[in-house]
Amino acid sequence: MTTRRRLVATAVWTATAVALALGFAAYQRPELAVDLANRLWACF
Repeated sequence: MTTRRRLVATAVWTATAVALALGFAAYQRPELAVDLANRLWACF
């Protein structure tokens, strides 16, 4: 069971790192950040 737990933990950390990297990459294009902010604001 330890191997499965380690595999799950590795998958979670990898998914977190990928999500953070994509978020950082998205902010390299300012127009995308503005567009996302406008879409979020339109929900309210």
